[in-house]
Amino acid sequence: QEIRKRSRLFIANSRFCASMYRDWSIRVDGIIYPPLDCSQFKPTTSTPSRDYVLTYVGKETKHSILKSIADAGVRIKAFGSKAPYTPSYLLNHPNVEFLGHVSDEELIDLYSNALFTLFTFTHEPFGYVPVESMACGTPVLTYNKQGPSETVVNGVTGWLANGDEELVELAVRLWREGYPSWMRSRCRERAL
Repeated sequence: QEIRKRSRLFIANSRFCASMYRDWSIRVDGIIYPPLDCSQFKPTTSTPSRDYVLTYVGKETKHSILKSIADAGVRIKAFGSKAPYTPSYLLNHPNVEFLGHVSDEELIDLYSNALFTLFTFTHEPFGYVPVESMACGTPVLTYNKQGPSETVVNGVTGWLANGDEELVELAVRLWREGYPSWMRSRCRERAL
């Protein structure tokens, strides 16, 4: 409340974040989504390999869901510099390649070549990962809640699951069956 009193404007970075502030009785004047440099985050290839699923691993990642997906035979490449939060059952899983910290150039190429980006989380006010992935032309599978549900368009730029079981089922089905190629161009359009 004290910050609000000292501020002429109070801007949230997503509708979800604005709702959290309103729950705390803080008046929000507007919403401005964080920017992304789409001249940097863009597809690096017109023929992506699509031989892995990319995911971010951090302290708010649902690790057990990643394990369930990897156990079902999905090949996952995981990036993120928060290895202390990553359980050994993921670090040592035969279907998970943990890359650790990657440069922006490496990340853009990883996004561009992934079949899709998997974004599991416990709490995410906005979520750069989905927007970065879509800017690189790669659809996103995530939850139908919080910040990511504001950027991913279900069935157009990715898939919004209503729970863990649905997310795992979708991940396995997409790995086995793929999706329409037009989705990749729609992802880029959405990010722009």
